[in-house]
Amino acid sequence: MNKVIIFALVFSFLSIGKKTKKKLPILGIAHVAFQVSSLEQSRAYYTGFYGFEFSFAAYEEQEAWYFKINDDQFLKLVSNPEGTDDNRLVEVAFQVSDIETTVQMLIERGQNPGPVKKNPDGTLASALIDPNGHKLLFVEYTFDSKQTLVRGKHLGSRRVSNRLQHVGITIADEEAADELYQNALGFQEIWRGSREDGGPDAWVNMQLPAEKGDYVEYILINDMKPSRNQMGNMHHMCLLTDDIQKAHHDMLLNALPDLERHEPMIGRSNRWLFNVHDPDGTRAELMESKEAVTK
Repeated sequence: MNKVIIFALVFSFLSIGKKTKKKLPILGIAHVAFQVSSLEQSRAYYTGFYGFEFSFAAYEEQEAWYFKINDDQFLKLVSNPEGTDDNRLVEVAFQVSDIETTVQMLIERGQNPGPVKKNPDGTLASALIDPNGHKLLFVEYTFDSKQTLVRGKHLGSRRVSNRLQHVGITIADEEAADELYQNALGFQEIWRGSREDGGPDAWVNMQLPAEKGDYVEYILINDMKPSRNQMGNMHHMCLLTDDIQKAHHDMLLNALPDLERHEPMIGRSNRWLFNVHDPDGTRAELMESKEAVTK
């Protein structure tokens, strides 16, 4: 009898030690925002090649146009007519079901999110700068936010993808990044890879604590000083498709130049993919949802 009691107490203490943190009310990636030098030229590009329709404009520090990927996810283009900087990534936004709870939980976990405010697009939002200098935005869609008002609209049949799966960001300090993304936000590592077999880690995929499976991809740069072209490749969005060959064919029909660099290939993550760069040099990766080779 005493052994049973002792075992129960030990199990109880172990369970307390393993108690997981409460999940933040994150629903998925809401949008990724990039600088563009010409909104009109970029609109022609993303609507023409990808089939993404213009949904609405918002006037923040600069004019911003939103293009719909699906009812919850958007591509946001921010005007910088004097020329984009080498970074081009403006922000990564995460949709949350309760912004006040999100902010309170972040504060409790030692973070310093900005005050909740109503943005020009009607969302309730709070911003946070990550250890590598990237702006993260937590947004709650409200009944009168522009995202809610265009729900069910601008879902063009010409879209080559209806899912923003991940956003790639440069990470110079992986340990500091983990302190935020893993320990505070509750993201979980689901894959890491190198550019060549046996080489150093180059990418780490950190999945959001949400059912959709969206993730942020660390691009590990360590002490590297990326050039403008390299930054355009590293800071990217990944669009998911069930059929990479069809997506490639559709984009060719949409007048994408039939160039070798646009040809589908199997990436290091064992997925078919191909890459396209916008007029300002920002990369979009189109990736197939299933593995290329079944293990």
